[in-house]
Amino acid sequence: MAEARPPSRLYLQIAAKESLCAEDIIAKIGDRACCVLLGPDAGSDAQRTQHLVSLAQSRDLACLIKDDVALAKSVGADGVHIPADPAIFADARRRLGGDATIGADCGTNRHDAMVIAEMGADYVAFGPNLTAVARNGDERGELIAWWSEIFVIPCIAWDVSTAEEAAMLAALGADFIALPQAFWESEDALTRAIEIDAVLRDGRRND
Repeated sequence: MAEARPPSRLYLQIAAKESLCAEDIIAKIGDRACCVLLGPDAGSDAQRTQHLVSLAQSRDLACLIKDDVALAKSVGADGVHIPADPAIFADARRRLGGDATIGADCGTNRHDAMVIAEMGADYVAFGPNLTAVARNGDERGELIAWWSEIFVIPCIAWDVSTAEEAAMLAALGADFIALPQAFWESEDALTRAIEIDAVLRDGRRND
């Protein structure tokens, strides 16, 4: 009998800016998540980013920085989220070391995902192809189902905004569900995040 995989987990993308109360998000939803990704913002600075990193880590959340290896190193983040570019990945691994978490945004490119996974990425993220969505549906589902059947390295369904979409992608094999950074601009964001977490806690398919 196949062993059941653990339920998919939330992955939070948050802008490190003063106008968005990232502290409230981390405090109210952090215990339901596995990781926080701090995105660059014109209104943020290294001191505030370091504060948010420390806050997330104090709640046993891994905290990554988006696209800025130097900042991640300077503020003591757990790692970075970068494009699936071999040169960028190699530089990040060299500068941050083997213990750092380095995830890669692969869009809908299978080849890029396989290459970056072979190099040692800690996860790959598959994002929506907006052109494909408009034409005939989101191809992430097919990608995630393919990846979860073949590869051990975790995959993330990127920029998921609804409970229905989260449930579908989790059932297909997504290890993590990443809420968009813009998700938190909605007044009912926390309520919606809790709803998404609830459907993830229902579990996902067996292998």
